[in-house]
Amino acid sequence: MQSAKDLKPDTTHLRVFAIGDFGTGKSVFASTFPTKGYVFDFDKGIEIYSGMDWDYDQFSSSASGWVDFETKFREVKEKAMKGDYKTVVIDSTTTLTDMAMERAMQLDPKRSATGGPLWNVHYQHVRNLMEPKLRAFTNWPCNLVMIAHLQVVQDQETGAILSIEPLLTGQLSQRVPGYFGEVYTFFTKRTDKGVQYLMRTVPFGHYKARSRLSGPKRMLHDEIPNHYDAIRKSYEVKKEELNKQKEVKNG
Repeated sequence: MQSAKDLKPDTTHLRVFAIGDFGTGKSVFASTFPTKGYVFDFDKGIEIYSGMDWDYDQFSSSASGWVDFETKFREVKEKAMKGDYKTVVIDSTTTLTDMAMERAMQLDPKRSATGGPLWNVHYQHVRNLMEPKLRAFTNWPCNLVMIAHLQVVQDQETGAILSIEPLLTGQLSQRVPGYFGEVYTFFTKRTDKGVQYLMRTVPFGHYKARSRLSGPKRMLHDEIPNHYDAIRKSYEVKKEELNKQKEVKNG
């Protein structure tokens, strides 16, 4: 039997679900993680990682692209398990979900009256394709960054905002963030020094974020720069502060 008294937070392997609108710095954040790394580049944005030690592959947004991804997923997993990659990035899960839908519609010829997907058929296929991959991904022994864009859910009659969620198919928008201990929302802030690119580690309005690493002692600031080192620095500063408080208390 293990004791929770022996648990110590670990920043060695961060597993982050990064959510934000286009242009808020999610891919830039991923590019700051330790290398050698690998990027599943579904959004064709590899230029952001230019000049750094990142392997990558790009995939067509089609059913065949999903099949290619499944093959590459097994190859990257094998390398990650051997320690060949310090970080693996999925950029982005939103586009990967679209590819899964293309594959689902290829596997099942049924269509709605307008020729589109059927909720009780193709959306379930998408979930069956996506969930095993994403669950396996979160168990790889390296830093993991999964990127998703945002969707605003509104009341159709009043226009009131009900929630702001990851732009994923069906129930995946609620289920996928639950696979990660670190869920950060990305945003920009204009100051007299220019535009700042930041991420939140706590909920704010309709935006959902959380950090198990931060925990009840708030080891991370509520808002921090979108950089891997900023997470570690925030954590270490708070840790040193708590140690000093402990020393004073113990005399």
